[in-house]
Amino acid sequence: MIGVMVTGTKENRKAARVAVSKGVWVAWELAKKQRHVSRVSDLSIGGVFIATTLTVAKGTNIAMLFALPEGEMRIHGVVRYASAGKGIGVEFTNMGTGDRARLQELLRRLNR
Repeated sequence: MIGVMVTGTKENRKAARVAVSKGVWVAWELAKKQRHVSRVSDLSIGGVFIATTLTVAKGTNIAMLFALPEGEMRIHGVVRYASAGKGIGVEFTNMGTGDRARLQELLRRLNR
């Protein structure tokens, strides 16, 4: 299992987070076909924190689409952390090889 694992206030991260500027957004969809677009607050190879005021329960599966200079990334994940009024921490659970390569390139660019 790769990613952001947050339980209560103890963090069990397997990868370092990278703070993201206000220019990175993600389109995401819940199982009920509810579609949203939100700002990305931070990102790692294993997960993302999505800024949203929506209430999303831990354990909820979501599909995400990132449209970036590196190309589109379509990644599935599960909500591992929810902070009312602030956002959700999502662990990436499924991404293709090309998506992983684009994510690694994005993280390299953000770390410059």
